[in-house]
Amino acid sequence: MRMEEFKVLLRNVDRYYKGFEDAVVSYIKMPGNADKKELIENYILDHPEANSSDVLEYMVNETGFRKTYANYIFDCNTSGLASV
Repeated sequence: MRMEEFKVLLRNVDRYYKGFEDAVVSYIKMPGNADKKELIENYILDHPEANSSDVLEYMVNETGFRKTYANYIFDCNTSGLASV
């Protein structure tokens, strides 16, 4: 699924809001996360009743979000690109 199609899929999730779309898209655009798009996509397709909170919970708990995000922040901080 192309990114524009993926965004349409996100926009059709119950309780959609722009920040939800931005969070998911930003996450899968992080270095090394391209394969996680398919995981999230499949979750949404397999759980049509899921709302935005359910999708975010899946993303955080099942796709390695915490480790990925922690590593990303660490890499940015050691490169002087971001501060938390």
